[in-house]
Amino acid sequence: MQEELLNSVIKITKTRDIDSLEYSLISTIQEFIGCDEIAVYKDLAVPGELTLELSLSLKHISKREFEWGERKIIKEPSSELISCLQSACIITVQSSSGIEKRWIPINLHDRPVGAIEIVSKGLKSADQVLLNAFCRIFENYLTILHENERDKLTGLLNRQTFESKLKQLVEKQVLKQNRTVWTDDNRKKQQNACSWLAIMDIDHFKRVNDTYGHVCGDEVLLLLAQKMRHYFRASDLLFRFGGEEFVLVFEPTSLESIKSKMEGFMELIRTTHFPFVKTLTVSVGMSPISPYDFPINVLEQADKALYFAKDSGRDRLCFYDELVANNLIASNQDDTDIDLF
Repeated sequence: MQEELLNSVIKITKTRDIDSLEYSLISTIQEFIGCDEIAVYKDLAVPGELTLELSLSLKHISKREFEWGERKIIKEPSSELISCLQSACIITVQSSSGIEKRWIPINLHDRPVGAIEIVSKGLKSADQVLLNAFCRIFENYLTILHENERDKLTGLLNRQTFESKLKQLVEKQVLKQNRTVWTDDNRKKQQNACSWLAIMDIDHFKRVNDTYGHVCGDEVLLLLAQKMRHYFRASDLLFRFGGEEFVLVFEPTSLESIKSKMEGFMELIRTTHFPFVKTLTVSVGMSPISPYDFPINVLEQADKALYFAKDSGRDRLCFYDELVANNLIASNQDDTDIDLF
């Protein structure tokens, strides 16, 4: 028992990203405690409102059958979950049939950022101690991973995590497609939808730093990042690549939808009052993503579209495929000059 326990702790702390850490925690709790349901909830830290995400869940169906739940926003969180996050205390309720629900807060830098929900037929004292220990190990290692994955100023994902996060997103999409029961309507939707990558750059940001100083520039970056987190979906990946450059990765949607979404965000930035800066605009280059693309190729395509947007007046949204189709830029294949011999 002790050896198995130590191996599980090693397994938890071996992970290198937060998604894998959550999976290891839930698997370990199920292995050593055995519960009817286990779920991880996250506070998405949206300014001015409580927005909670069900990040990962596991439901015990039968002796050897389990069901993993998908990521989703919780529209009506339970009062117990809200109380757990607000008080940073363990909340426990028990039904007349003996089913116990327990919410355990997860803290990051002494602030509740999420909770673990456990549904069981009642936990023994030893199991409660073990469960709390697993959650504290998770909490401590989450702090380390969060600091490694996040940009220090904006709190967005950093450049070092880009390839792994994009790979995870594509793998989930392929798995989801393989599970889909296809109908004519599904095929039409799939043909019109794909993932998208955007590179966004703040127009004339050097002028902001030179005129008002780097402290003001940092405030602009911080406020822009907050607007991004509030405006885009929790499932969208938001990266700060450095300086005034950001990369956004979106789950499958149509060209019309993503164009409308990005144009809406650009208008939001135009009308936002930034410190000392009367008006601020961004330029955006976008490229579709397929499961067979190399991340560097998609980045290069979006980067080409971004440079076209900046060279043709700034405050523009440009799509790589549209620019190539209209002969406004050369495709990556045209630029490739490889001598085989």
